[in-house]
Amino acid sequence: MAATDLDPGAPPGRTWSLPAVALHLAGRLGYFAVVVLAVYTLSFVLVYALPSDPVALMLDRRSSGAGGSTQAQIEALRQRYGLDHSLPARYLDMLGQLVTGDLGTSFRSGTPVATVLAAVAPNTLALAGTALLIALPFSFLLALATSWHPGSTAHRLLVNVPPLVAAVPAFLLGLLLQQLFSFTLRWVPSTGGSGLVLPAIALALPVSASLTAVLVRSLDDVLRSSFVELLRARGLPWRRVYLAHVVRNALLPFVTIAGLTVGGVLVGTVVTETVFARAGLGRLLVSSVETQDAPVVMAIAVFAAVVFAGANLLVDLLYPVLDPRLRHRIAGGRA
Repeated sequence: MAATDLDPGAPPGRTWSLPAVALHLAGRLGYFAVVVLAVYTLSFVLVYALPSDPVALMLDRRSSGAGGSTQAQIEALRQRYGLDHSLPARYLDMLGQLVTGDLGTSFRSGTPVATVLAAVAPNTLALAGTALLIALPFSFLLALATSWHPGSTAHRLLVNVPPLVAAVPAFLLGLLLQQLFSFTLRWVPSTGGSGLVLPAIALALPVSASLTAVLVRSLDDVLRSSFVELLRARGLPWRRVYLAHVVRNALLPFVTIAGLTVGGVLVGTVVTETVFARAGLGRLLVSSVETQDAPVVMAIAVFAAVVFAGANLLVDLLYPVLDPRLRHRIAGGRA
């Protein structure tokens, strides 16, 4: 098949070829699969290599006050959940089920894990999505405002603020927001699933601080580049130099950290949902670890890995859009 020119701005003679693009995409998808498989394997080892027996714990909870459970009941449930197999056989069986979309059955409730996750995942996704919608635009605009006049008093002040905010633990931010807006001002309820604004802000503030610090540092580095002085010497207005050249060259580190932030947001929901008593994957993970509900723990770990790896896959695909040099490398089959 003839090469197709997908980049009108590419140098003469340099065109995108479909095999090169397909090879690049296949490589990114390969990394995606490796990350998910690695998380699944590590989760399996950590969960199923524990010395205690989750089935015995489950029967003890169910038969509490009724005289306990018999060894026959324990063995029957171990066979039902496949816990009587060796670890390698159990690993391969569960991996095959995962590939077909079967997440297994919860030890604690006896219901399919997919049903358990479907009941709480929308709450976590809404919280994480709202936090990202707050953090990404806010950090981007704050970084631009901070570096608009390099060396000014506002620049020196705002450069030091984001690291301080990022150092504050998420649970402390949540408690401070609760104290101010729930108990002092009484604007929003302190706990429960009805309130989304305060948990999202508590989750977004540390993320915004980290993203702002990265972008400000990147902008400052680009501003010290020689090409900026060259463009100013040519008489280009500062607005055009800053927005069209400085910001564009400083975006790659910001986009990279933004992709990594997705994983951080999912981890942050564990603390945030606990502080604000919201039902979600975070609280479900904590309770599942306490009760050794291995299928639920592994499903949440794999879900988080898919979201994290998917976000980084999207970032990898955005790199050639932002950096023409990467487009040319991919077109030449060298990426």
